[in-house]
Parts: sequence; C-alpha cells; structure tokens
Amino acid sequence: MSQKNSLILLFIAASSALVFAYISQYFFGLQPCQLCHYQRVPFFLIILILAANLRFKKLRNLAMPLCLLMLLINVVIAFYHVGVEQKIFAGLSSCSSNLNSFSNIDELRQALINAKAVRCDEPQFIFLNLSMAAWNLIYCSALALYLFLNLKSRTNIFRTIDQKQVNRSRK
Repeated sequence: MSQKNSLILLFIAASSALVFAYISQYFFGLQPCQLCHYQRVPFFLIILILAANLRFKKLRNLAMPLCLLMLLINVVIAFYHVGVEQKIFAGLSSCSSNLNSFSNIDELRQALINAKAVRCDEPQFIFLNLSMAAWNLIYCSALALYLFLNLKSRTNIFRTIDQKQVNRSRK
C-alpha cells in the first residue's frame, strides 16, 4: 500500500476511534475516566500530524514515524489502564478507589463528597469479556504493527543494515 493510502487509512482509523468514543459518551452515557481522556490525546495528535502533513511537504517523511510513536504511546496508556482495571497496577489518585486508607468515617465521608463519579479501576462497559480500554489496546497495537511493517518495507535503513552484513560475510 502506498504511503498516501496508509496515511489515509490511519486518518480514518484515528477519526473512527474518536467518533466511537464520543458516541459512547454522548449517546450511550458511558462517561470516560481520566485514563480514557488520556487515551484520546494520541488520536487527536495523529489527526493533527496528518493535517500538518497535507500542509507542509517537509513533514512527509516524519508523518508515519510520528504517528507510530503516538500509537505506541496509546498502547502504553491502554496497557496501564487495563492493568488498573484488573487491579494489577495502582490507578491514578484522581480516579481509583482506596477505601482502606481512611481512619474514620469523617475522612471517608469527605472523600466520597470530593470523589469524581467515574473511576478508572471499574470498566463501565464490557464487550466479549473485554473492557473498552482492552479493545483500545488491541486496536492501537494492531495499527502500530501495521504502521511499523509498512514503514519497515519503505525504509532502506533495514535493507542497508542487512546488505552490510551480507557484504561482511562474503569477505
């Protein structure tokens, strides 16, 4: 697939992820937690990078690696989010519950009054036994793998390294 077509596909994929997130939020009432908001940022940055790619021709060679970096950042955030949901990692203090840290009922009452309604450690929606964060992890991993393989086939860096090794072995 050509670089242009790959970038168009990536634009559609990033836009679709955001559209899905906002439809889930505004039409189905699934309020996002703090980590969900963080997972949206790389998709916005991908769209921004691709828009800048249209305007500035010098960014053509940087668009795919930068988009790959954004996807990898999203994979890390999604992995952490899934870990928080599975109680493997401690969540952010702004979106996880820790009911054991209160010494009296007044502290607990005050914490409940100040608490945000959406928690990162409890998925709001499960589909095929996976949370939305887990689906985002799969989605971004697949896109990152596709982009990496596409980028690898386009660059001569890997071919140059392989060619140097072949030349050394012949000597």
